[in-house]
Amino acid sequence: MPANETYRRFQIAATLAPLANGRAVATVAVTTTDAARIADLGTDRFMHMECWVESNDPGQLQVIVDECKVAIDHYADNVDDS
Repeated sequence: MPANETYRRFQIAATLAPLANGRAVATVAVTTTDAARIADLGTDRFMHMECWVESNDPGQLQVIVDECKVAIDHYADNVDDS
């Protein structure tokens, strides 16, 4: 169950992979084409997160994506007024 969106000049790609017992693994990768914001120059990644979620539900994935947006906001607000 993939989700892709752009937020404050960052691209967010998120997937939810089902596991046994109705649980899932959420994977979120935040990338950018802005070289000044890239944390890992070899991958264009700004942030990468994988975590277990209690259910294979798109709402669970959105919670993780929203947490990444909060991290982006903290970073971007400290760097510029974009």
